[in-house]
Amino acid sequence: MKKIIVLSLAVMTLCFTAACGSAANAVENEVKEEVADAAEDIQEDIQEANVAEVIKNEAVSAGQPNLYNLTGVVTDASMNTITIETEQGSTITLSTDDDTKTEYKDGLLNGINVMITVECEIDDIESDMDVDVVSIKEL
Repeated sequence: MKKIIVLSLAVMTLCFTAACGSAANAVENEVKEEVADAAEDIQEDIQEANVAEVIKNEAVSAGQPNLYNLTGVVTDASMNTITIETEQGSTITLSTDDDTKTEYKDGLLNGINVMITVECEIDDIESDMDVDVVSIKEL
């Protein structure tokens, strides 16, 4: 009988320890997710500040009010975004839409030189949402 009681206590202790461990793992996973979300938010804030800084410092007037040109090399392109490394060495990612005019021979490939024309109020840029990509042209 004593053996059954001792065995039962051991099993109960093991179950209790396992339950605490899984609760600790759940808390640990939740904390990891919150940290990852916070890091992503910080990265987005840095990218938004970078867009404003690059356009204000590196964009050249396109000869019309609120139109500016950026030139550089494509480092990444997807259906609705383009990332270039500018001639000054900055990296900038901009959103495009169906209205963006494009002029390139073989598609928007990594490594090609492009000129991106953007429309914006240059003194009011706070994020990439304040910048409209008007055209992308292969150089």
